[in-house]
Amino acid sequence: MAHHLIAVLVRATATVHTIDTHLAQPMRLLARAQRIDGYRLGGQVTGAWDPTYQPEADPRNWRVCDRCGGTTRVGDVTCPDCADAVAAGRRPGTVVPWDYTDWAPHPGDIVALPRLLHPGWRFPPGRTPVAWVDAAGVVWLDTAHAVLAGTDTGAVPPRLLQVFRDLLHQRRNPDPTAMPARRTPSSVDSTVHQRRHPGRPRHRFNPNNWSVAVVDAHS
Repeated sequence: MAHHLIAVLVRATATVHTIDTHLAQPMRLLARAQRIDGYRLGGQVTGAWDPTYQPEADPRNWRVCDRCGGTTRVGDVTCPDCADAVAAGRRPGTVVPWDYTDWAPHPGDIVALPRLLHPGWRFPPGRTPVAWVDAAGVVWLDTAHAVLAGTDTGAVPPRLLQVFRDLLHQRRNPDPTAMPARRTPSSVDSTVHQRRHPGRPRHRFNPNNWSVAVVDAHS
């Protein structure tokens, strides 16, 4: 099974509790194209853009050891399953689930869009997204090879810079409730066509109203 880090534009109001609702519409585009089998916030790339975060050190990911019931002993010997708890900084008698699907969602996997738009922004090396997804469509960023080869530097890829320019200049409309801007040759191609709404006022794109979710998509 292959896993891909996908950057998904969501409303700034999205939280770890509501993220599934925010992701449903844009991620449906990938699912319809049969490019992915499933996805989740974070997943195997939990904390990808937050190097200070380690899932193993998050108390929300600590569980009472099933083997010893949290007593740290199995018969007359130290429980082998949770013997490393104290040394790893966890409470005695606890373990970290080995399966990432049991990890708690990390709020740091929802990043305010203005952070990515800052001229000094860089992704942690090896953590550059392979695709950008919003309600306007899917843009593949031509980074998959570098990520797999270990040569990804974290620099914002040119196609993503173009997406940012299109958003800021009203050439890309991720808001299905607003009248889409006129398509121009410089716009990045999307996988879907946007419907026009005659008579509906166009809303200027405000980066402060948006965030970007770190999504683990698998295929």
